[in-house]
Amino acid sequence: MPTLDTAVYGALLQEFNVARVRQVNRERSARIAALQSKADAEAYVAQVREKIAAIFDLPERPADLNTQVTGIIETSDCKIEKIIFDSRKDFPVTAHLFVPRNLTGPAPAVLFLCGHSHNGKLWPAYHTGARTLAKKGFVTLLVDPVSQGERYQFTKAPRAFRVNGLCTWEHNMMGKQLWLTGDFFGSWRVNDALCGLDYLLSRPEVDRSQVGVTGTSGGGTLSTFAQALDPRFTMAAPSCYVTSWQRNIENELPADAEQIPPGILAAGCEMGDFILAYAPRPVLLLGQKNDFFDPRGLQETFEECRKVYALLGAENNLQCFIGPDSHGYSALHRQEMYRFFGGLSGIDPAGEEAAYPNPEAGELLCTPTGQVADLPDKKSVHDLLTDKLDDLAAQRQKMDLNQLKELLSTHYGFNTGVPVPYCRSLRPEYLRTFEPKCIYGSRFALENTPGLITPVLLRTPEIKEFFHFPEMESLTLYIPHLSAAEEISDFAFDGPVLGVDMQGIGAALSRNCDLQDPEELFFNPYGCDYHFNSCEIMFGSSMLNRRVGEILGAIAYAQSRGVKKFSIHGHGLGAIPAVMAAILCDDITAVKLTDAPESFDSMVREYVTMWPQAVMLRGILKYTDLPDIYEALKAEKSLVISNFVNNFFEK
Repeated sequence: MPTLDTAVYGALLQEFNVARVRQVNRERSARIAALQSKADAEAYVAQVREKIAAIFDLPERPADLNTQVTGIIETSDCKIEKIIFDSRKDFPVTAHLFVPRNLTGPAPAVLFLCGHSHNGKLWPAYHTGARTLAKKGFVTLLVDPVSQGERYQFTKAPRAFRVNGLCTWEHNMMGKQLWLTGDFFGSWRVNDALCGLDYLLSRPEVDRSQVGVTGTSGGGTLSTFAQALDPRFTMAAPSCYVTSWQRNIENELPADAEQIPPGILAAGCEMGDFILAYAPRPVLLLGQKNDFFDPRGLQETFEECRKVYALLGAENNLQCFIGPDSHGYSALHRQEMYRFFGGLSGIDPAGEEAAYPNPEAGELLCTPTGQVADLPDKKSVHDLLTDKLDDLAAQRQKMDLNQLKELLSTHYGFNTGVPVPYCRSLRPEYLRTFEPKCIYGSRFALENTPGLITPVLLRTPEIKEFFHFPEMESLTLYIPHLSAAEEISDFAFDGPVLGVDMQGIGAALSRNCDLQDPEELFFNPYGCDYHFNSCEIMFGSSMLNRRVGEILGAIAYAQSRGVKKFSIHGHGLGAIPAVMAAILCDDITAVKLTDAPESFDSMVREYVTMWPQAVMLRGILKYTDLPDIYEALKAEKSLVISNFVNNFFEK
């Protein structure tokens, strides 16, 4: 297992990502600085709105939400209707509709979106905020997000302890499984929210010309995204989310699966563009002094966006309040939200907040047992995913090796023309002792990408100790599970072997996200591997693309030194990068895999997969799966698979 002493190149990828996102922001800031007129601002707003809509690619929402009112509770402040509606066919969403007392006509409305809380709409700050809005005169719909409140998705799952009953862990698990079928989990959440908006606007009590959206944390994310994707909102107040992706990446903050819009940075966008998507819509940005969503980023976003609002003649429509507290929808935040929505709707924001809890929480359940998983004839995310898996499997056509190579290079952007990297000759390294003699290896550092190092370790049986790259005819590349130095002596190789520690592996292991067990970096929902892959996703790529490029770079360097024949051995997490490299490189003639995944399909079909998202390509199951890839490799190259692992820790 690599240690802090041996993982000497681990911080480079973090700083590489910081440099990339800073460059995106420099270019974006220059574009905003160049805006000089209202027409310029309107063109910019239209452009970012189009980019955001393309990234989220929302499904067509159902015309019939199949809504049920499962109960009504009368309180001194309002009437609470317990609602269940379907945001997809047979996929239920639980919500509370708070209807003000003594309405004389259509009233302003608010869609209230819950943050990451275990009990969703029953969390005191959310229930209090929604009920107080109703007390003041707003018809308010408070929605349980998926995997919160009454909508947990893993209650009946084998190995559910792997998601630990935590909503965000469930989110990240579903996020990577949806990824393999081509979906983005953030779009699923926005679809739920906009179906809630559809229901809210269907109510005769609602004035459709005055409709707000608010929420904090995950609800702040969702309200930020939803208001950028729907013109029907007339005001918004996202809390404790908006900062900048630059600040998040600089601060080594792994965000949740739904907070990573694919290709958003590649499109040249920042969080502020979500605020600008329907500018000059009135928006109140709420932050906290001690939030992990950096308030400096919020202030920067506010100032930059306000320039666009000013060009549109509505500078005061954008407001910002940074409270003195930590992360959460504090009373001060709620008061600012009441003030903002009240001022826009002609409602007096003064007065005490509604009481909580009254009635008792148990009475507020929309479902008989408190979980939609127990409802008959309804489906979970997993049910919908397995239905889709069956459809995709029926539609897929088998590909030969050339077709797979074309798919990877053209559709997924893998680079087959990797140039010869610059090589640093480092120090020899003592590997494990093999009786009766000690085994030596030579360390090299390949510069495939400026600013990044790929550490490689060369071992040959013929030479006891050497420093420079020797001449040889053939070479085996070993692609490790966690560390080439720790694992390379576990296997027998015929001839020289080059261990490749790809970014985040072995000597390039990163500790930037503070997890101390190297295995956690790959299997923890918020480890460095997840964080770095999230960065790649926002840049429109993946860690798999980057790591395969490193393997091809090592081959290019070896070829420059005279090597003509290659085989490759992928172990564990290295199995899929090895397979992808073998598809792309004609000079790899033999492939061996140890502890390889059986299929991408199984990663989705099982409720819980410990394979990290960094080995997954978005929508790969639309085109192919690993059994077909293995078959295509075997038809043209030597392929040996010594063991399949469907789930690490449960071999």
